[in-house]
Amino acid sequence: MTIEELKNYLEQEFGNIDRIVNELFSLYKPDKSEYTLAEQAAVAAFIVNIYSGIEKILKQMLLYDKLDVQNSPEWHEKVLRKSSEIGILPPDLFKILSSYLEFRNYFIYTYVFNIKWENITALADTVNDVVGKLRSEINEYIQSI
Repeated sequence: MTIEELKNYLEQEFGNIDRIVNELFSLYKPDKSEYTLAEQAAVAAFIVNIYSGIEKILKQMLLYDKLDVQNSPEWHEKVLRKSSEIGILPPDLFKILSSYLEFRNYFIYTYVFNIKWENITALADTVNDVVGKLRSEINEYIQSI
């Protein structure tokens, strides 16, 4: 993969993430207090989908740098850790994305009615900032390649 192909891939993935963020906020309104279980599940699924897009971006960048991120049971954690170690993610963003990964793992293995709404909204409320910060860090890293 060339640097131009990587840039195109990243642009496409950020476009996909932006689309899901828009869908998230077409349903989730911070000032709305009542959500059905189906709406809560949808909001949670959008958050997980956004995080999956973030993982795709980080994984592709690591592959571009020829770093080992082969699929293994712990590859999700490995992608975050390696992204932090080589300077793609600063420590504060690494910590925030780790909480999204933790939520993703919990979401996959539990019933949605066991997820506290406050945990979902905490992630939804920060998703725009997280995606913006990630985009900035990715652009900065790309400039250094």
